[in-house]
Amino acid sequence: MSHTTEKIYTAPILRTISCDLCATEDVLRKVWEEMTQKNTPLIVKLLKFVSEQPEFETYKENGTITKKEITNLRKILIEDSDLKYQSGRLRTSADSLVTEVYSSWLQLYQKRQKQKEGKEYFLNNILKSDVELVKESNCDLQTIRCKAQEILRQAEELLRQSQNSVSQVNVNNNIPKSVTKILYEIHRETQDILTRCAVTYLIKNQNDVTEIEEDITELQMRRTEKEVEIKRLNKQIQNSRLPHGRDITGEIYNQALDNLINQVPKDNNEYSEWINFFLSKKSSLPYPIDYLYGDLSWYKDDNGNIYVYFNGWSKYHFKICCDKRQLHFFERFLEDYKAVKESEKGKEKLSGSLVTLRSAQLLWQQEEGKGQPWKVNKLTLHCTYDARLWTAEGTEEVRQEKTNKAQKQVDKVGNNEDIDSKEQKKLSKNIASLSRLNNSFTRPSKPIYRGQSNIIVGVSFHPVELVTLSVVDVTNQQILICKTLKQLLGNAFPLLSRRRRQQVHLRKEREKAQKKDSPCHLGESQLGEYVDKLLAKRIVEVAKEYQADSIVLPGLQGIRENRTSVIQAKAETKFPGDVNAQKLYVKEYNRQIHNWSYRRLQQSIKSKAAELKISVEFGVQPSYGTLEEKARDLVLFTYQSRINTVGR
Repeated sequence: MSHTTEKIYTAPILRTISCDLCATEDVLRKVWEEMTQKNTPLIVKLLKFVSEQPEFETYKENGTITKKEITNLRKILIEDSDLKYQSGRLRTSADSLVTEVYSSWLQLYQKRQKQKEGKEYFLNNILKSDVELVKESNCDLQTIRCKAQEILRQAEELLRQSQNSVSQVNVNNNIPKSVTKILYEIHRETQDILTRCAVTYLIKNQNDVTEIEEDITELQMRRTEKEVEIKRLNKQIQNSRLPHGRDITGEIYNQALDNLINQVPKDNNEYSEWINFFLSKKSSLPYPIDYLYGDLSWYKDDNGNIYVYFNGWSKYHFKICCDKRQLHFFERFLEDYKAVKESEKGKEKLSGSLVTLRSAQLLWQQEEGKGQPWKVNKLTLHCTYDARLWTAEGTEEVRQEKTNKAQKQVDKVGNNEDIDSKEQKKLSKNIASLSRLNNSFTRPSKPIYRGQSNIIVGVSFHPVELVTLSVVDVTNQQILICKTLKQLLGNAFPLLSRRRRQQVHLRKEREKAQKKDSPCHLGESQLGEYVDKLLAKRIVEVAKEYQADSIVLPGLQGIRENRTSVIQAKAETKFPGDVNAQKLYVKEYNRQIHNWSYRRLQQSIKSKAAELKISVEFGVQPSYGTLEEKARDLVLFTYQSRINTVGR
């Protein structure tokens, strides 16, 4: 069984809270004008400027673009423009946003390219009939099958060796390959024709050697399906729209309308692109502005209200408007700001890397109504903080990490006698950081969680039941307690039915819009994400109650295939021999079950477990047994894999 462990509590535990910012109408108007007339136009022009560069094809091939490259392009863009007079923070924020947008776009482009290449390889090299394999290898089919059986045994042995060599600490590297991946590697690297044909036979038959005669009609259908998939990917790649930015001034819209009225499109694709632009949903709000913790200044007035202002806009002061549940966060931000400012006057200076607030984002929130946009819409502040820095113990952990990192840099540069001015500057910075890190903030203490090594929580995933939890004592392999989805959610369980009704409603509305060929901008609500957070909270509470050492989650690789197999098996049992009835059953079944994001659920559990420093492990969920047994066996297999790894 595959096994990995993720010590996620060594990474920042980032949380985001938001509040409304209250100010005079004149201040809100000026902020709106700054963001709509300076920040957003710069971002829109920069988005277009990046795609016009000769190096853009290189970016597409590599699938990445760096912030440094974006910054250099922005400097060229604003050299002879009025935009160069805006504050440095607005320019830096624009660089970050454009980098994020193009990084996502390039990753998606690369993903589609790789998918297309993989499907083309499968179509051209794998989907060959047995007759073609016999002719190519110059051997009979039985010889190919025997060779395939031999290669399959070798691949399975390689897989077992790979699983046993997985590091217990590293999650991202050395993940065991599947048998299929091993077979593909053999197929690409081997020069022996018989071996290549045998591997082709295996992959084509889902890694199985069968004596059943091949169905040529089914093979041709598979080829046709693969050709359709490749055509769709080709179309998606060709029609990938470049980021064009928000059109809050209407300039892009007017240009597109002029093209549609006064110009003839080159082809149907260009015409479709113009039409899609008019049908697409457009935002009337300016882009947000990103800030670092040092860009915000906090203070409290005589009435006890907390105020904030930003670097570059020191004349604009905003009152924090939030409820009591959030007030203590902003009081902490104020305390940290005061502590840092006070330390600057003395010798024992505090490190900014230990400030609870890590970053902030200033943005406008869409509201309904008529009037001036700065009156109708709300100005909002999103603050991201590191939850580890909330307690004295967590702060000490972060302080020690930062100290070790800075000390390594000092030792590395210090051992080098010939250092240039750049390295000398870096050395001085690290020495100053070490001096500041010797001091720490005064924060409340919270006992560190200690789990029992023999108690592990296992969580199994299911398309209908979503999750089932088992607390397992690995010493006697007994389940201490099992909790179903309904037991975990308690009074919140009806939220699942509510979300399902939302999904059905949205699906019907989209189908109506498609039939009318009209745009449909209905999006998913945040209800699913809220349920994920509730589940994560309850799972971690159970782990804490039983003092569990870790939580084991199923790996997501192959989960879709497993779900399809389960549903198909149900269909075959219910309608044996009736293929059409089985297809209808599968289609209707898929409509009725929860279309859940298990990756999002995983992230919620990992994030919540990190607060207590409960490690999260991943394993392969068994295919057989009840959900309770699957969760138990997932724990036992993963624990055994851990022992084998440590015992080597």
